[in-house]
Amino acid sequence: MIEKELNLFSKSIMGLVVVSLLSSVAHSATVYVSDIQFVAAREGLDNSSRATERGLRSGTPLEVLEKRDGYTKVQTPNGNEGWIADYFLSNDTVTRSQLNDLQSRLTSITESRAKIASQLKDNQQQLQEINGKYSQLQDENDDLKQKLESMENISEEAKAVVARGNEVNYQIASLKQQAEAANLIAKKATNSEIQKWFMIGAGTLLSGLFLGFILPNLRRRKPGTGAWS
Repeated sequence: MIEKELNLFSKSIMGLVVVSLLSSVAHSATVYVSDIQFVAAREGLDNSSRATERGLRSGTPLEVLEKRDGYTKVQTPNGNEGWIADYFLSNDTVTRSQLNDLQSRLTSITESRAKIASQLKDNQQQLQEINGKYSQLQDENDDLKQKLESMENISEEAKAVVARGNEVNYQIASLKQQAEAANLIAKKATNSEIQKWFMIGAGTLLSGLFLGFILPNLRRRKPGTGAWS
């Protein structure tokens, strides 16, 4: 009799240990809301019992507290406890949640790519503008070099013109001096010529007077009487 009671007590202890182990395993597990839109955690093992939290989205992680008759008692991220039918739960992250996560990542990558492409396009436009300005500045630089060379040539030509002008001015001054000397010589020559012709004319006049008046009177005078015949 005592042995039977001891056996029953041992079995009871073993059962409690097993239940305790199972309970600890259940408490350490995590399940996820399955691939449905929304689900609610309820007070009892019945979908008609009051909901402790509604709107648990697909992929929401839930801490397992207890399992019974096709239901699992869970604790939500908000700290609420309730029962959810096992067919609403999954031991892995559900496909829809993964898909949403991948879609979100894809959208982020696409936006980043579009942003990078836009920045690249802006950078290319800026580079083209810089290249255009550089080409313009290069052309202006070449034009300035040509103008500078032209101005240097003009300067050399101007110096040559000035030198030629100075030489011409010297020649003109020399010619003026020569002309003045020639004028003086011409005036002297003219005065001498006038005097010469004046003397010739005076001599001719005197000769005419002598021949016309004096010589005939000398022929009429008588010899020795001093009177005219």
